[in-house]
Amino acid sequence: MKRVLILSLFVMFVAVTFANLVVYSSVDEANARKILNAFVEQTGIAVDFVFLSSGPALARIEAEANNPQADVWFGAPLENHIIAKERGLTQSYKTLSVYGVSPEFYDVEGYYHPIYMNPLGIGINTAVLEQIKASMPVTWEDILSPKLSRMIQYPNPQSSGTAYSLITGLVQIYGEDGAIDYLKKLAPNIQTYTQSGTGPSKAVGPGQVAMGIQFTPAFFQFMEQGYPVKVVFPKEGVPYEVASVSILKGAKNLADAQKLIDWVVSKAGQQQIVDQQTYFYPIRSDVDFGNLQPLSTIKLISVDPVWAAENKTRLIERWVNEVLPY
Repeated sequence: MKRVLILSLFVMFVAVTFANLVVYSSVDEANARKILNAFVEQTGIAVDFVFLSSGPALARIEAEANNPQADVWFGAPLENHIIAKERGLTQSYKTLSVYGVSPEFYDVEGYYHPIYMNPLGIGINTAVLEQIKASMPVTWEDILSPKLSRMIQYPNPQSSGTAYSLITGLVQIYGEDGAIDYLKKLAPNIQTYTQSGTGPSKAVGPGQVAMGIQFTPAFFQFMEQGYPVKVVFPKEGVPYEVASVSILKGAKNLADAQKLIDWVVSKAGQQQIVDQQTYFYPIRSDVDFGNLQPLSTIKLISVDPVWAAENKTRLIERWVNEVLPY
């Protein structure tokens, strides 16, 4: 009888464990935890999440397509979710929460929805910049200075959606061949290409490099913490990401996955993105933006997400073959 009771309790424990909403998160771990914890607190829905950069996340979701191990892909730039939709890895859900959100941020068929948007920028450790006697950049051309040799980090587009956003943004400024040529010229100044999109900030904050190129929340966080960090948005313009969320096809916890979509797009969820000090820009205009730098002061470059998705493999191959060897 005792053994039967123990077995029953074990089965109940396993059932409860697998009842949790499972999220593959391509939002950086600290901020994903803030947002998802707020969701748990406001809804009572338990969440387990695994952090994966956008490239590895998409590969894992595809590998698990016949037996999904997660319910939701949370984060990664919008074009990654277009690819997931085209490969039949996600499913449609139309939420009423999208009312009040610009249609350019979500899929009208309901396959992906926005979480937040962020401009890409250059994070600069001003103390290091002063030590190497380099000038504060104003343009993209300024960071080609020989004084910045091996003093810049940006992510590797083979694993990072952030880095691919940089490439597509530069294509809008310089044209495709011009963008590849620019990145070749920048290569002598690159200390390392990080695997994670947030990797450069971890070196900029403590002064291991002078500059990092990525989406800006982590830089703003270092500034808030008192580090000698400044953010520059080059005057030629900067691309921006719309981090998105999709429900995976075959999700075992579909109802809770749908509730996560409803919540994160709603005014309440969007306000939590600001209130939790993620330093992400909300995608709704009816929330309080707090201390974030106004978007009106930043020249934003729009990139067609369908074009970005269709050309991703080809452009990354060009980067690998023509830029990485330098």
